[in-house]
Amino acid sequence: MPRQLEQLPTDPTTLAREIAALKRQMREMRAARRMVAASIGTLRVYAADGTTLLAELGPSEDGGGGLSTFGVTEVDGIPVVAALSSGRLRFQSVDEEVVAVPGFAAFTAIAGGSCDLMLASGSPRATDWAAVVDLTSGSDGGRPTVLVAGTRTVGGVGESGACDMDVAGVLTAGNMAFGQVSITPSAANTPTSINVTGLSLQGTTFLGYASAATTVPGTQVTGVGATSPSSTGLTVWATRTNTTATLVNWWVFGV
Repeated sequence: MPRQLEQLPTDPTTLAREIAALKRQMREMRAARRMVAASIGTLRVYAADGTTLLAELGPSEDGGGGLSTFGVTEVDGIPVVAALSSGRLRFQSVDEEVVAVPGFAAFTAIAGGSCDLMLASGSPRATDWAAVVDLTSGSDGGRPTVLVAGTRTVGGVGESGACDMDVAGVLTAGNMAFGQVSITPSAANTPTSINVTGLSLQGTTFLGYASAATTVPGTQVTGVGATSPSSTGLTVWATRTNTTATLVNWWVFGV
């Protein structure tokens, strides 16, 4: 019967390879034991080290089923978890002291009613305001809506508030139009108008404004105005002490 020393590899390279293979098998065995020890119906995925938890699939706190994935943020490497269950995808720092209120994307549907998709930023403290974008479909022929607001919960009571929004590009709205016209008075000190047409604005009530683009307000340009605003246009007026062409900026919007 061979002695134990005679069963070892004869060269250091082979010995190192077999030791590495043995370590790998031990990591796989530890991961397998964790799977067996996990709660019934829960599947956990670990990294190659057999210790770092990457994902978990199983029952969720809301009584349904869910998937959670674990990682770190690109900034500061803060551990985070993303959990999906019952139409809600939640983003939360592993350390609740970093993020007290998780961010989320949630979908809800009401039979015979509307569908709603909400995106919330979350907040570092429970009393901080979170930004929310709420997309709601139309129902019974009604229009869909988009709501941008602030929200928080204090003492178990939810609050809604204002939310600032920055637009890096040009803001375009279907209920607003603006432009510039040139008005040449028919005679000195005589109000002269020009019609702006071809608009197609949304709204039921319309407001119009006019402002002269001039360096001689009050002395030569004595007045400008806007009348008859509608979804299709408005009338712009100008009065001056001579018959020089005058540029007038106009703006009309519907509410």
